[in-house]
Order: sequence, then C-alpha cells, then structure tokens
Amino acid sequence: MIPDVQTIFWMDAFLYLMLHAAIWYGLARFRSRLVSLWSLSGIFSALSLCVFGSRGVLSDDMVVVLGMLLMTLGNWGRQIALRSLGDAASAQWMWTHGLLNLAFVSLTYALQFSGASVEVVMLVFYGYFTLNCFEYFLSGQRIGVEHDTIGATSVKAAGGVLTVTLGIKTIALLTGYGATDLYEVSWDQFIVFAGQFVAISMLNVGFMQIFIDQTHRARLLAEQQLAREQERAALFQQHSDDLGVLLREREEILRQLTLSNKSAGMGALVASFAHELNQPLTATMLHAELVQTKLSAAMDQNSQPDLNTLKTVADAIVKNTQRSGDIIRKLRNLFRMSKGEYARIDFERLVMDVADLVSFKLLECEIRLSTEFAENFRLTGDATQLQQVVLNLMNNAIDAILESHVRHPHLSIRGQVFEDHLELHVQDNGKGIDPERQDDVFSLFKTTKSEGMGVGLWLSKSIIESHGGKLTFKSEPGQGTVFTLRLPTIDYTLLA
Repeated sequence: MIPDVQTIFWMDAFLYLMLHAAIWYGLARFRSRLVSLWSLSGIFSALSLCVFGSRGVLSDDMVVVLGMLLMTLGNWGRQIALRSLGDAASAQWMWTHGLLNLAFVSLTYALQFSGASVEVVMLVFYGYFTLNCFEYFLSGQRIGVEHDTIGATSVKAAGGVLTVTLGIKTIALLTGYGATDLYEVSWDQFIVFAGQFVAISMLNVGFMQIFIDQTHRARLLAEQQLAREQERAALFQQHSDDLGVLLREREEILRQLTLSNKSAGMGALVASFAHELNQPLTATMLHAELVQTKLSAAMDQNSQPDLNTLKTVADAIVKNTQRSGDIIRKLRNLFRMSKGEYARIDFERLVMDVADLVSFKLLECEIRLSTEFAENFRLTGDATQLQQVVLNLMNNAIDAILESHVRHPHLSIRGQVFEDHLELHVQDNGKGIDPERQDDVFSLFKTTKSEGMGVGLWLSKSIIESHGGKLTFKSEPGQGTVFTLRLPTIDYTLLA
C-alpha cells in the first residue's frame, strides 16, 4: 500500500529531524558553531515539511508563508555551514545568496497573495530550489579539491541528486506531465521524495565525515605545531646554554688577558715599585739604627734615654711601615686574579691608587698630573678589571706624551657624575693619533708600539662593554688625545 503524499511529507520531516538531531548530539563534544548551525538549519527544514504536510489544518496562505520561509532558511543555513568548513564563507557569497533567497521568498509571497495559481507557485518553488540545491554540488566539489574524501564525494553526489530530481519535477510542471496539487499522487512527486530521502541522508553523512576529518587534521596540525614549538624551545634552550658557556668563557678570557696584560707591563712598573718601596724601607732602617744608637748611648752612660726622641722615631717607623704596606696592598690588588664579582666601588680611590703606582714614572719623566673628581664618584663593577682599564689608559697617555717630546707634558684625569652614569676622562697633550690609524685603535693585536701586544685597548673596551658602558676617544694630531670611559652608576647588586 502506497502512503499518501501528506504522510510522506511527515515521514520526510521526521527523517530530517532525526538525522540532524543525531549529528548535533553525536558531535556535541566538539562544541562547534558549524555543527549547531547545520543541525538547527536541518530542524528548520523539518519544520517546513511539517507545515507543508499540514494543509487543511493550516490555511494555504500560512502553509506558503511559513513553509517557504523555513525551507529557505534551512537550506541557506546548511549551505553556509558547508561553505565554512575549513574557511569562513566570504561576505560576497553571503550577500549574493542572501539576496537571492530574499528575492525568491518575496516573489513567492507576491504570487500567493496576488491570487496566482498553485501550479505557478509550485513551478517557482521547484525551479528555484533546482538551481539553489546545485550549491551543495559546488560545495562538495570545492572541498574535494582541497581534500578528496568520501565526505566531499557524498555531498557532491547529494547536490547532484537534489538538482536532478527537483529539475525533473520542474520540467514535468512546465510540460504539463507533473502533479499540480501539493498532495497529488504522481510519479514526479515520488521522484522528488525519493531524491529527498537519499540526498538528505548523503548530505548528513557527508557533512559529519568532512567535519570529523577536518577536525582530525586540525588536531594533527596543532600537535605537529606543538611538537615544532617544543623542538624550537629545546633548541632555544640549547642555544641559551651554549651562549651561557660562551659568555663564561669570554669572562674567563677577559680575566686571563687582564692578568697577562698586567704581567706584560710588569717591567715598566718594576722601577716604580722598587723606588716606592725603597724610600719607606730605607727610612725605616735609618730610624731603627737611630733607636739602637740612642738606646746604646743611654746604657753606656747609665742614663735615661730621650723618650720624646724615641717616640718621634717610633712614629716615623710606623708611618713608613704603613706606607710600605699600602704600596704592597696596591700591588696585590693590581695583580689579584679577578673572579668576575661585582661590588660597590669608590672609583675615585681606585683611580688614585693606579695613579700612585705610576707616580714614579710620572716623576721621572717630569709629567705633571692633575686630577679632579665630582662628589660621590662611585659605581658597581669588578674592581680588578676596572683597575686594569685605568692603568692601560694612563700608561698609553704617558707613552703618547713621551713620544711627542712636548715642553710641558701634562696628564689630566677628570671624573664627572651624571644622573644615571659617570664619565672618566684621561687626557694627554701628546702628538695625537694619526687619522688613518684611528679606526684600528680598539682592534685586537694592532699596535703602534714596538713592545706592545695590541691587547690593552681592545681588552679595555671589552671590559667596559661587559659593564654596560662605552669607551670612546677624541684625538687631534698635534693636540693630544682624550679617552672617555662612560659607565652606568646603577647598583646591580641591589636589583638582583
């Protein structure tokens, strides 16, 4: 027994409802808006079929108004969902199809309420959806180009079935061989319903397969991206560790070069150290001999020694001994092995200690030294390394002055304090640096001195840069050279 067409409408509506509800429930774990849009659109289509199957219960006008609107919205929603799989539907596509759907609904309503025949309204309905459902075929073809899957083939086939079956119905109406009543039992009606049953099943299966396939690919892509990020992070960590090792090796090289540079210049300082130590030691010896003489004379004469004289001599011995100890301390500090430890430094005292070490050379060469320091001339840094920088700059200035044979040799040292940094200027009135050699001043192993290593200024610049500072110079031939040492005054030990 063949069911009547009205019953088939309800059966078709039930199929729409069950398939779309099953997809919504089955894919709920993905929390996808596309799944919700697809399922809600299918439910709209199911409701439209319920309306079409309710003629007699609802008025003809109500059937046309609600049925056409719900069917149009249902189709448009599913087409948007398919278009958005992978990439969002373009604004141009949305506007074009939206306006076409609006034009179709408006035309249908105009025909219905202008008294047009049911045959005309049905012809417009089937003709429009024949063209409209071809969009499913195009969507399946587009998805198949990107990823040729069973789902894309299923959607494309469903679009073809809908287009062909609805097209047959449209041609049947145009030629007069089709049923002109909504519930009339005829061959073309059953072709349409058969196509609906087959196509809607294929559409839902195709959508679900495409969605799951794209979700799986997206998850794999995310996992691969995560693996690449982890690999890059591990590589970055390895590079960071390697850089740390290189920086530690660099610091060790700087310390070793500092010590080597000091040792290389030891010969030039030997005379200064010997002279500086010889004076207090000789004075101590003379004062000690004087004490012995006074004590022996007092014992021979069986009289009391002159205590005031002995106290004066003892004070002189203490003073000379302290002077000798001070020289040894400065010498020990100069040749102490740096551990790369930063501490708060009285930079003025450090500079003056270095000046004291080269004082004999200055005196011997009749070079006048003038110093001027601003208050609170302090910073945070490695005292041993900074001492080496100051020593290099002073020795270079002395050598430049000696080479120039100026009448009034003069070495000037000035210290200035600014808001966030301090500057030390070491200026000589020597012959200056030749312009063609100025580019190589801080180059390693390049020197104009016959006994130089070409390390001093390069090492000094490296030390200052490792302290976050800058070492520059200005020189005019025949007018001398001034080296400017700029260092930050921030106490990094307080920030650690």
